[in-house]
Amino acid sequence: MAGFVIAVVGCLLPFGMGALGLGRVRIMIAGGVLAVGWIATMAATEAAHPPNYPEEPPLWFGVGLVLLLYAIWCGGLWLGVRLRRIRHTTPG
Repeated sequence: MAGFVIAVVGCLLPFGMGALGLGRVRIMIAGGVLAVGWIATMAATEAAHPPNYPEEPPLWFGVGLVLLLYAIWCGGLWLGVRLRRIRHTTPG
């Protein structure tokens, strides 16, 4: 249930920002930098622990989740920006 809530908020927040004109490419770039940093932190943590450390999932699983959440974020922002452009086009 928590994963569903995170995905919905992760999509609706940038969608609203894009629809209101608050979303810019800088936000997506900043999110990408944070995602890469998150992946690097997970890789460093995995390197510090023994290979059979039971409390953490494998690195590939964490990387996949980070990339999926980033894709949801970018998709929501893209849809919000598209909605804004559709609403503000002049007829003719």
